[in-house]
Amino acid sequence: MPTALRPRSLRLLAGGDLEAYCSTAARLILAGRLNHWFPDPYGCAEYLRCLSASVREGVCDGAHLDLTTGLPTLKDLVTVQADREIAADFVAQNEERKAAGRKSTPKVDAKLAYYRRILSVELPPLARLAVRLRRVIKARSAASFEVVFDKIDPAEMLFVRYTLLLEQEDRVWGSAFLERSGDYSRQTAAFREKMEKFAQDDSEIAFLLLGKVEGVRIEEVTRGRIGPLWSPWAPAPAGWGVSPSGREFILHLPLDRASVDVGDDRDNDPFEDIYRDFLSAFTRPLVDEEALRLGYRVHKDRKFVATPGAAEALASKLREAGTQNMVYVL
Repeated sequence: MPTALRPRSLRLLAGGDLEAYCSTAARLILAGRLNHWFPDPYGCAEYLRCLSASVREGVCDGAHLDLTTGLPTLKDLVTVQADREIAADFVAQNEERKAAGRKSTPKVDAKLAYYRRILSVELPPLARLAVRLRRVIKARSAASFEVVFDKIDPAEMLFVRYTLLLEQEDRVWGSAFLERSGDYSRQTAAFREKMEKFAQDDSEIAFLLLGKVEGVRIEEVTRGRIGPLWSPWAPAPAGWGVSPSGREFILHLPLDRASVDVGDDRDNDPFEDIYRDFLSAFTRPLVDEEALRLGYRVHKDRKFVATPGAAEALASKLREAGTQNMVYVL
């Protein structure tokens, strides 16, 4: 169902708690066996590791968790990204100072150690929009594109990737949504604006909105997310308290797809409904008609990665929910 913006409750983690959180969260992401429909698991794991107490020792006192999602706040993640952008210059300048015989303070030494650490890992941009020309369809005077849009969802505060397959007719190049030149393609300002506006929620909603763009035929929209993450500091909601010890972790990895190649609707996500099923009796027929015109159906799924003490209880709760979800054990 659509996600509404809501007030955020935060919790500050520091020291050993932060170290345990960042280490386990990174391992959970890498254990999720994520394919290309999801955000880059290695990059997301590195962002969490870079927030740990051991990496930022002497530079920052802690990091905040969003208690709705159990993941670090956007502000903390952006801080890591910004630090990475200035790290090389900071290290070079201070190495020159040391070579000239100038002493540094303990605070500067701590920053140097931190910046060297974050320079040693791969950190992808938190927001990235890429377009690839798949083929030129001469019979229909059109071109087919694949679009990949990575970002931090501002409503849910999760790592998210949208993957779009679409066709654009040649007749609309003048008002270009996407532009191509030979075997290459590039984004237009109008395209980036629409992606920011429409890629805010469920894949079906994005499909419906983009399906109204003149000269563009949407074939598929897939949304893969990393999170939420239940942990000792951001526990499961009522009814899903599956950790008897109170020290376990469960990472959600939801995936939803609206596609013209899907034969029927299928919802295997115990936490989210198909968008049309959420609508009122008045609105539903209108959206059903639009879905029929666009020719798509929706699949929803969700897999999990859990620490050993939570896996069996989680699997039991999922059976009660009537879904068949993959649960990987860390």
